[in-house]
Amino acid sequence: MRLCAGGGQGFGRRVRTRQPDHLMAGAYQFLNDGRADEPGRPGYEDTHLDILFCRDPALMARPLLFSPSSQSPLSRSLPRNIRSIYNQDSGFVYQASKMDPLSQIIALSKPQALAWRVIEAHDAWCIRFPTTDVVVFGQVIEGRCQVELADGAQMDIQAGDFLLLASPSSWTMGTSGSGRAVDFKSVVDDPACLISSACDPTITRFIAGAFVFAAPNADLLTGLMHPVIHVRGANIVADRLEALLRILGDEALASRPGRSLILDRLLEIMLVESLRHRAGDLAGAKRGLLAGLEDVHIGAALRLMHQEVQRPWTVAMLARQVGMSRSSFAARFTETLGTPPMDYLLNWRMNLAKAALTSSKKPMSEIAELAGYQSVSAFSTAFSRATGCSPTAYMRMSA
Repeated sequence: MRLCAGGGQGFGRRVRTRQPDHLMAGAYQFLNDGRADEPGRPGYEDTHLDILFCRDPALMARPLLFSPSSQSPLSRSLPRNIRSIYNQDSGFVYQASKMDPLSQIIALSKPQALAWRVIEAHDAWCIRFPTTDVVVFGQVIEGRCQVELADGAQMDIQAGDFLLLASPSSWTMGTSGSGRAVDFKSVVDDPACLISSACDPTITRFIAGAFVFAAPNADLLTGLMHPVIHVRGANIVADRLEALLRILGDEALASRPGRSLILDRLLEIMLVESLRHRAGDLAGAKRGLLAGLEDVHIGAALRLMHQEVQRPWTVAMLARQVGMSRSSFAARFTETLGTPPMDYLLNWRMNLAKAALTSSKKPMSEIAELAGYQSVSAFSTAFSRATGCSPTAYMRMSA
């Protein structure tokens, strides 16, 4: 059961549960002493049924159950002093729960597991990893080693440290002064090639994995992914990542029903944790989507564009909404995100459209409307200009 303190003026406390039999008991406890199984977090949304208790004493005794669907009659009939946590006007699944922009982008990018392996090496060793366009991640379980990147940068990695490399050029990992490197493929083909016959060897064990982003929106995270994310083992984030990797490893080695779904969700969580950590380290480097989300004004504008993508936004409208002048807002947004506000919005709309074209059976008129266009022709023109092909051709190519 998850019990979350409600935010905003619309309601007092929100209770979310997967166990209906215990719903009212948990709700009663939460409403009386404020305790919860898990603290509420800003931006935490899912698609479970909600129960809302408003602040009106006349309504406090009557819980209101409703579905997250914007078409639900229960949702439409909420009393005026209670508001749904879901976007009533949304048609895209990525908007339906009012996720924050980072959550939306990761959900749309769909990280998918490619490989998972636990490697053990003894004494002096070195592995050369090939250039790749996937995201590589790993964590040292035991021992210590050194990573050297293609540009010559070196990092000391100790037990508990987590490392994530986005599309790295050829790099090495091993003990200091270990001599000739063994190709990673050789290690995969013969895991014992790094094992020593010595009586009491120095042991290093680490997890090595890789994942990709699903087409057609694999480029969405380009502005988010830093080439190197190193989380020290002493950091609390490393503890959470270690727990995630343990579950991920257990699922990767098993053949239980729902395995692929669980792996994908765990990768999403791992990615969010890594990016959050990186954002915390970027206090002085204010560029990119993470920096934009940390900026009070730019973050507010990003949330508006993501949550109300159908609205005919202009730079002036966005600036007014976040309390800035048009020129100051445009300059600050472009400097922080590396792209003007309307270009960013167009790119987000096109990515949503691509997802709808490849994964839904909605008519073209509905996809156009959901992407913020009043006619199919206007949508088709914008889509063709942005992607180089018409929506219909894109849908055929992706089939």
